Amino acid sequence: MQKSMIAIPAAGLVTLLTGAFAGRRRLAAWTKNPDPLNGQPVEFPDAELRTVPLDDGAEIAVWIAGSGPTIVLVHGLTASHHDWGPMARHLIDAGYRLVAVDQRGHGNSTAGTKGYGSRQLGTDLGDVFTALDLHAVCLVGHSMGAMASMGFATGHSSVFAERVQSFVSIASAGATNSVRQTFGLRLGAISLPEQLTKIDAQRLRLIAGLGVFGRNPSLHMVEEAVTAFRRCPEAVRAPATAALGSHDLLEELTGVHVPTLVIGSGRDRLIDVDQVRELDAAFPNSQLHIYEDAGHMVLWERHKDLAARTDRFVQSVLASMSV
Repeated sequence: MQKSMIAIPAAGLVTLLTGAFAGRRRLAAWTKNPDPLNGQPVEFPDAELRTVPLDDGAEIAVWIAGSGPTIVLVHGLTASHHDWGPMARHLIDAGYRLVAVDQRGHGNSTAGTKGYGSRQLGTDLGDVFTALDLHAVCLVGHSMGAMASMGFATGHSSVFAERVQSFVSIASAGATNSVRQTFGLRLGAISLPEQLTKIDAQRLRLIAGLGVFGRNPSLHMVEEAVTAFRRCPEAVRAPATAALGSHDLLEELTGVHVPTLVIGSGRDRLIDVDQVRELDAAFPNSQLHIYEDAGHMVLWERHKDLAARTDRFVQSVLASMSV
């Protein structure tokens, strides 16, 4: 939503249409907040590019870096593999091989014709895993990326069971059918007129900062979110947002038995913490962690701790399998 699931549009469309947010003072305050990114651009480390063609004409770009046990990273709506940059550096240093997927229509991947529902995105992941012959993987998804992973797990269970060893869901839900989300997704699916897609930078920063971050975001993080959002074509953003409205896999997840780590945020305005707890309860073999003061973009706000937590989780799974 935002830079990921519903994305900045759904979180901020009301603001765009009503002019509800004002606040030069708020922007000024954000310049004084600590910056978890230390002023560095959000970009994935140098990586090998592989391309996986799909049967509807889409071509999925996959970026591979590092060596060691494999972690597959799947980004959210309006994002790309670059969203994982802050976490990726720590995971590579910890001794992992990272495989970062640009979902169809995002980053360097083309859109194809089959749309953006979580089941279709899950099929895409299954094709990527098969084409690259990935095994013993920890699959990590953020927001829509976790939904795609759920589509993979439930729609292609035999391939998933054969190739995925563990799963990490970050800021995501098993279903998006709450009244608030249904309204937000429908609103976010409206194709924005050109004059709104080119809205002034100050207002867009406010939308991003208030919509997708937790307490006291740094202005640098906010600006990086705006930059990423602007990269996503409107022809992708609107239908991909609409497709999220059909995401409802919660009951099917009870059949997914791989060790699972569910991450949520106490100040996520796009995925309610109760939905995160509901997702955790659906998995038979799951553990839960909530970052109380973080928002939807917890993968930037808490990237060091999140990378370390993922490392510990993967190592615990590996250790349990060697006993």
